[in-house]
Amino acid sequence: MDSTGISFTALFTGHVWYENGMSTRFFTSPRARLLYKAAQPVERASQRLLGVTIHDILLQRHHIIDHRIDWLIKHEGVSQILEIACGYSPRGYKLSRKYPGLKYVEADLPHMAARKRALLQQHGGFGPDHQVVGCDVFDTGKPHGLDYVMNNVLDPSRPTLIITEGLVNYFRLSDISQVWRRLAQLGRTFPKAWYITDLVPKLKQPWAPLINAGTGMLALATRAHVNLHFRGSAQIEQGLRDCGFSKVVVFKPEQFQDILPIPLPRTAAVAGKRANSIVRVVECQIHSD
Repeated sequence: MDSTGISFTALFTGHVWYENGMSTRFFTSPRARLLYKAAQPVERASQRLLGVTIHDILLQRHHIIDHRIDWLIKHEGVSQILEIACGYSPRGYKLSRKYPGLKYVEADLPHMAARKRALLQQHGGFGPDHQVVGCDVFDTGKPHGLDYVMNNVLDPSRPTLIITEGLVNYFRLSDISQVWRRLAQLGRTFPKAWYITDLVPKLKQPWAPLINAGTGMLALATRAHVNLHFRGSAQIEQGLRDCGFSKVVVFKPEQFQDILPIPLPRTAAVAGKRANSIVRVVECQIHSD
């Protein structure tokens, strides 16, 4: 399994966030802008045929995750966040300023973490208790193992939130389930802990052939497999509970249409009707022993 190709999507994703006022300029680049512009013909075709674009999906999941982060900080006392596979996510930069008492740890593969760290240092982007570390979720031990980061970088006394955005569908279910089990186990060392992620479930006709073609193109671009693991919310909930999470809630973008500025699918030419959103945000609670 090759996990090194995933960070290539960080360029496009980071620029989408910047274009929509969700990020800062130093997280984008001329190369990112070029990739973003090159993708527009495909995005327009997707808009017409499917009623939804990758751009829309990225905004949907990011807005919903941000909303749930704010809720957990304000209502559950979360004071520490670990964002795994952070890429060019602006959350560490923004939230460490919005919540000065928050400990924010960003983690990614060592080469991506080094790039992110250099950008933050160059532009004065580090918050009061904010750091970027190398981490491979399939590795163990010092210096980049998931267990090492959670046991030695995080503060075990704080209510903690772990985030993975845009990661899950790149791995086979058997592989990502290993990560979920380790997160559920390691998360029990904190007084309270939650895990938030996003995924795209398997879709019914007539959307499946077009989505499968899109995931094939994405796999070629990122040099990683794209996998759709579950059929619907019930399977998602059961799958995460089987990995050791005590409570699992699945959110759809339509649930937030009145409170968040997220784009929703439009009428799709392929079906002649309004499409449903395909991304899901999953929030899991980890009970301490």
